Amino acid sequence: MLTIGFPRAMAYYYLYPFFRTFAESLGAAFVVSPPTTKATLNKMEFCPTDEPCVAVKLLFAHVKELLERDINHILIPCLVSVEPDNFCCPKFIGIPYMVQNALRDDARVLIPRIDLYRGDDAWQESFVAVARSLGVNSRRQALAALRKAAMVQRRFDRTVAEKRLTIEEAYQLYDKGKLFNGGPPSTPTAKKPVIGVVGHPYILYDTISLDILKQVRHYGPVLTAEMVLPEVAKKEIDSIAEGERLWSFEAQVLGAALHFLRQHLVDRLILVGSFECGPESIIESYVEDEARRQGVPFLLLTLDEHTGEAGLVTRIEAFMDVAPEKRPEVQVPVPAPERRLLPGPPPERMVVGLPSMGHLDLAIRCALGECGIDSLPTPHASKEIIELGKALSPEFVCLPFVITLGQMRYLLERGATHLLMVGGKGKCRLGWYAQIQEQLLRKLGYEFEMIIIDSPVPFARRWSKFRGAIKEATGNASWWRIIRALYNGYHRIAAIDRAEKECHRIRAFERQQGTVDKLFRRFVRAVEQAPDSTTVQQLLRNFLEEANSIEMEETNPVRVRVLGEIWVVLESYVNMHLERLLGRSTDPRVWVDREISVTNWFHQHIFPTREALRRREEIKQAAKPYLGTEVGGHGHISVGLTALARQEGIDGIIHLMPFTCMPEIVAQNILVQLSQRFDIPVLTWIITDQTGEAGFETRIEAFLDILKERKLAGGL
Repeated sequence: MLTIGFPRAMAYYYLYPFFRTFAESLGAAFVVSPPTTKATLNKMEFCPTDEPCVAVKLLFAHVKELLERDINHILIPCLVSVEPDNFCCPKFIGIPYMVQNALRDDARVLIPRIDLYRGDDAWQESFVAVARSLGVNSRRQALAALRKAAMVQRRFDRTVAEKRLTIEEAYQLYDKGKLFNGGPPSTPTAKKPVIGVVGHPYILYDTISLDILKQVRHYGPVLTAEMVLPEVAKKEIDSIAEGERLWSFEAQVLGAALHFLRQHLVDRLILVGSFECGPESIIESYVEDEARRQGVPFLLLTLDEHTGEAGLVTRIEAFMDVAPEKRPEVQVPVPAPERRLLPGPPPERMVVGLPSMGHLDLAIRCALGECGIDSLPTPHASKEIIELGKALSPEFVCLPFVITLGQMRYLLERGATHLLMVGGKGKCRLGWYAQIQEQLLRKLGYEFEMIIIDSPVPFARRWSKFRGAIKEATGNASWWRIIRALYNGYHRIAAIDRAEKECHRIRAFERQQGTVDKLFRRFVRAVEQAPDSTTVQQLLRNFLEEANSIEMEETNPVRVRVLGEIWVVLESYVNMHLERLLGRSTDPRVWVDREISVTNWFHQHIFPTREALRRREEIKQAAKPYLGTEVGGHGHISVGLTALARQEGIDGIIHLMPFTCMPEIVAQNILVQLSQRFDIPVLTWIITDQTGEAGFETRIEAFLDILKERKLAGGL
């Protein structure tokens, strides 16, 4: 009999009955790795990088323990979407591929994929493939096992909620065959405070939590998120704009927390998370606000492998000593925030402010101007802007959130009446920025309107909202005027992107370094002032002609590909003016290859061109052997561009990512293996508000020295 090993981490705490039922229905033995011990923690170094949250590193450690037991196959599911309208966190999508790339014998990893978002049953074929790996060639038998597994899991989830069991208690009963027996739900003991403890079960019930539930139970009975029926949690989530599109597991945690608070079921609430948990930085604001509204003391506990028991106990003791506020006698609507008057007289006209990404704000402001809408210049990222955003931001939210929030505050203080921001719920956090930022700004009393531009696709469901946002942003201009303005705005950013690409090449050969940069700065100012797209096109032709007349010299430059999360790649202040730094290098000279741009994204996603779609598919196919599905953001592209690098003449890779960026954490983990596989140097730079320029330049110089030595050795 074949044996399947299942790591006691991540998906285990959500779908153990499902995968055990599936495997055993096919005649395989199903073995779960033992509970986490100190020895397990020592095996977390099997994870190639230190950036993933502790849950990911624990999964690597548990895989290591299963491999040491000589298990036939390791099952690690790829959970893309377990509900039709939303996704799972990128780490649940990418973890099987992260582990697969870390193993020499990757054939031992079985990767069934669940993806209900697409609305079809294509994902079921991955379970059929797993069945074949186990020697079951009957597709009918595999699908029957899949249906049975889904039925058991649904029954399990409902039973746990109805009996008010923790996952840990439920699994013990399930393994003994006693879970589905009769028995009333547990009832909180009278005269003791009821404490809600919510968070991911893979943290709460792992040894890493230092048995936090046991410690909290000293003070009273505990309610956890799995004790709330999914439909009840969903009803609470529906009170949040687009709450149905929140990540599935986080939606259950948030929905349960809101239910406990609004129904006055708990006297205190603790949200337990892990260091660097991306989704938690989004739901944290909603939980904290509701706890404040209901007068319930709230504690956020963030744990990792270094958390000490003494400090944890002290924090819980102090929290339990906090006197609860007076509860409202009845549930009341969300109160309107205290308004803060903007500087100067009340605005008499619409003034739009928007965050920046590279030169995109220039194009958008020009388009707004053509529609008769006033806008404020977007401030460049700076220490001042970072501090404005950091003062309001959740602890582990990514740097793009912090800086764009800081830019919003700056613009509001200078008279903006409307803020324009992108939306679009997906796998990374970007789609939730605008909602959380609006909530945080209104908490300070700012008075403004937030206009969120979401994707219009699919048109049947989202066109109406998209149309309304565009009309609001343009002052209800005619569609002819809007289309003309967007057309001219597109040509401005496309011209700037084309000119930047030429700068990348010329910097590697110009005799007097810095000549093309002066020319480019003058070109950008002219594009901003140009009256129409015809003028912009002429400006671009003039720039290319002047740039190519710059005096050149013979050099042998190294080719450096810059990739990563699009915002930090395009924001020069945030990436320490990386491209300018590379362009100043004299030994070696550097030819930057940067494919990520606003124009390329536009051509691949909004108005696709044949060339852009061909390139997108090429990158996707190159990534597929190492990352079998998209994880959000530019994580998939980072892997694909790295896999293509050597054959495209690239000497080295610089990978940029903001601290806690979920898709790029997945990519970084895989890039470590690709660097060895393709023998290409990869430098990953993790950017925070504490990143120092001196250390950055030293690392870049050392990296370039490596590339120069390799190039010289290759030429001998």
